[in-house]
Amino acid sequence: MKVKENEIIIEDDSIIIDENASLIFGFAGVGLIGIIIANTMIDQIEDIKQIGYVASIDLPPIAVFYDGVLKHPFRIYYSKKYNLIIGICEVPFETDSAYSDLSELICKWALKNKIKEIIIFQGILKQGIPDDFDVYFAAEEDKTDSLKEFEIKQVRRGIIVGPGATFLNRALSNRIDAYALFSEVSQYPTPEAAAVILDKLNKIYGLEIDTSKLLEEGKKIKNKMLELANKARQYQRKHLKGASKEEDYTRYYQ
Repeated sequence: MKVKENEIIIEDDSIIIDENASLIFGFAGVGLIGIIIANTMIDQIEDIKQIGYVASIDLPPIAVFYDGVLKHPFRIYYSKKYNLIIGICEVPFETDSAYSDLSELICKWALKNKIKEIIIFQGILKQGIPDDFDVYFAAEEDKTDSLKEFEIKQVRRGIIVGPGATFLNRALSNRIDAYALFSEVSQYPTPEAAAVILDKLNKIYGLEIDTSKLLEEGKKIKNKMLELANKARQYQRKHLKGASKEEDYTRYYQ
């Protein structure tokens, strides 16, 4: 049998996806908020089950496992209670062009299953360690009023990059509603950003996701980053203290 370049494999045919489901994607990106959001939802939604996975020749040679159990790197889950599909891809694809083919495949699958909308997440990279976390959206005009009702701020102008952008563009081309949610992140994993977005998803979809652990994890990461920054400053002061002005100038601008 000829192997397809990209294919959605549904392993559990006994689960029927209801019409007008929402399809949420968590991709590996800056701050890892997509991955954190998707994993938290998968862990806490009581009736969610893995129904399949995405097979692709463009996935890198990386294995994913939890508690010693191997998992497909791009998995698909479904909750009938909330009529939510969650796709989580924990590794980046090897080429940017692969996202285009993949998004087209998934949009066709979404149309076949009469999925009503696609949601992606993206971090807004901030210098240093963010202290405040707001939630922003970018959506089609018909969706803006409903998102504003949940006190989500509208992004006036900007660009979305990476796999999320490709999926949004394909969704628009295939006349599937789509929107993106953003929050501030650092270059490190930012659980607080994921937490504030999950709080909005709780209200939008009637979920009951507990975000308290994410906030605690965020504090631990932030404290660790501050500790490392302080050590770096102490090291710099110690080694520059006895330097001459000329040496100090040279070291500073190296």
